[in-house]
Amino acid sequence: MSEGPRDHVREGRCQCGACRYRLEAKPFVVYACHCRECQRLTASAFLVCMQVPAEGLSIQAGAPVRNRRVADSGNVLDTWFCPTCGSSLYAQNSARPRVRTVHVGTLVRPEAEEVTAHIWVKRRLPWVVIPGSHRVFEGPGNWTADYARDPTRYRPA
Repeated sequence: MSEGPRDHVREGRCQCGACRYRLEAKPFVVYACHCRECQRLTASAFLVCMQVPAEGLSIQAGAPVRNRRVADSGNVLDTWFCPTCGSSLYAQNSARPRVRTVHVGTLVRPEAEEVTAHIWVKRRLPWVVIPGSHRVFEGPGNWTADYARDPTRYRPA
């Protein structure tokens, strides 16, 4: 049986519920980022991320606010937050303007997503155990294979 458009519908929200979003796109990749900035952002050991086509994300309620910073790579990283509770919802990296990086913990059903890779593991906290079947990158991930269905989104022309 083939996949239909509804097979990729997901909904998410901030902690207080003021901001809500809907995803209607198949993710390119789901991964855990162990960099220091993601540790600070989550006040935890890592951030679980899902990269999706930008047009697949729509805000259903609220008006998330943007924070901009320059990453170690030199790329500009915009992250959108709920202005009421401060929950981080999603991000955009200037290297991939047609992609949104959704923070999986904000999904209504985060347990439905499967992490397959880990990035910035050189910053991994020592007690975090990574399954042997997952792809591991000491620094940023290489998602070339994950973007095979639309490589222009990974490396825009």
